[in-house]
Amino acid sequence: MNDNALFWRLYSRRSTACFFVMTLLFLSCILRVAAISTANYSEAAIGQNRLKITVGKQRGTIYDCNMVPLTNRKKKIIAAVSPTPRAVAAISSVLKGEELQAVLERLKSGKPVLTQLPEEIRCDGIICAEFYEHSSADTPAVHLIGYTDKDLKGVSGIEKAYNDILGSDSEIYVMYECDGKGKLLEGVAPELYNDSSVISGGVVSTIDINIQSIAEKAAQHIKTGAVVIAESATGKIRASVSRPYFDSTKTAEYLDSPDSPLVNRAINAYNVGSVFKPCVAIAGIESGKSAFLYKCTGSCEIIDRHFRCHKYDGHGYMNLKSAIANSCNTYFYNFAFNIGKDAVYNTACALRFGKSLPLCDGISTSEGSLPELSSLENIAYLANFSIGQGELLLSPVSLLTLYSAIASDGTYYIPSAVEGTLKNGKLQKYDIGKPTRAARSETAAILREALKAVLTEGTGESAVPKNISAAGKTATAQTGKYENGAEICQGWFCGFFPADKPEYTVVVFSENTQKQDRSCGEIFAYIADSIAELKNMKE
Repeated sequence: MNDNALFWRLYSRRSTACFFVMTLLFLSCILRVAAISTANYSEAAIGQNRLKITVGKQRGTIYDCNMVPLTNRKKKIIAAVSPTPRAVAAISSVLKGEELQAVLERLKSGKPVLTQLPEEIRCDGIICAEFYEHSSADTPAVHLIGYTDKDLKGVSGIEKAYNDILGSDSEIYVMYECDGKGKLLEGVAPELYNDSSVISGGVVSTIDINIQSIAEKAAQHIKTGAVVIAESATGKIRASVSRPYFDSTKTAEYLDSPDSPLVNRAINAYNVGSVFKPCVAIAGIESGKSAFLYKCTGSCEIIDRHFRCHKYDGHGYMNLKSAIANSCNTYFYNFAFNIGKDAVYNTACALRFGKSLPLCDGISTSEGSLPELSSLENIAYLANFSIGQGELLLSPVSLLTLYSAIASDGTYYIPSAVEGTLKNGKLQKYDIGKPTRAARSETAAILREALKAVLTEGTGESAVPKNISAAGKTATAQTGKYENGAEICQGWFCGFFPADKPEYTVVVFSENTQKQDRSCGEIFAYIADSIAELKNMKE
């Protein structure tokens, strides 16, 4: 073999080796950049002598009632960095380590790249944009607010109900001018496109972030359940919590969870128990039967079986006020018989029990279950109904109508979750409708006194706040379901404060009383004291 042939053979082998080494290095760079890349922003291909780099899509904001953002809460500074010496020097002053190396390697392509910065940089060759992460791991009132899919389309809650308002095709992007070969034109400044009106518009909820924070802290003592707080006079929901909580950025992780974290328990229906008794009391007072007396001996015979009171040795003589305070079952069995099924059933209907309540456009409570009037001809069924057992199922939000009516002189508004929609700085208000009268003001006043007695001399001693007066009703509802040999009971406390001039109505619900470390009454007391301190409320 002559020297010339040998030279070309060695050259060919070395070229092949170099090619493989370069290929491996190139792939390594790609993998490294991919590992640290963010799904929210990407680069577009060159077309028509222009290069578009997209930072991310934008979606409207969901606010609390005071215009505090509940979504789009966390802001990032995203920089489009050109491959120029000045830009590289500026980036090197704020980024370190692997993060900096990744940017520098990408800049070797000769194209601008995107990176997140800890602060805004003002320098030729760098354009900074504010980018808001729409969802976060700690979104307040997450079950009511809801969540979106990877394309920022609403899947649940307000996000889904108002997707037409919140959704947008708008993107934040940077546009560069290029020559025919795709090289950036020197001396031509790139343009940043960011329609901030998309972020500023959206939906104003009724949630008050400060009251919501109180409710979420209080609800941590319940494994599965709900807390709802509304303005008594308007029915506007100022806090809505469902337990357990979920991270709206990782919803796929909860699909097979045994506790069903994605379920909004505030609007689902459950066994009610004794918090229904004030409904029966309204029917009795409105029917002129408020003077009814009954001696509780611990049980009474109805048809062919004994119906017991929770106090097995009996309460003795009970009137309406003491029967509510002590939650006497036998009193209410016989009170319902004395009133008649029609009056009790009609009062329940006037409170919209057994009906789905629209909280806003696209979100409603579960209908729950109200017995058929004809079934109450069986006095055993009527007895169960009188203490909130049997077929009766209601959601925590649904019970707001009863307790808000008592708090507000006999009238209530259908609970609402949205103040309105916001566009171009103008609020289009949501129509909360007109109030419904469920009882005379005199009836409401009688029941406010009875519900105050629950806390001062009855079953609700644990619900007494330290710094403000309150009123309400306890309940332990049987479910007929068992776990480890014990019946699962659902706990409730429904009430309002201050007692004489109520401003807030609260419903606390626990799906399993064995799985909570504070009673529903104790949680109510904490909420009342905390809101009173927050609002500087006085008697």
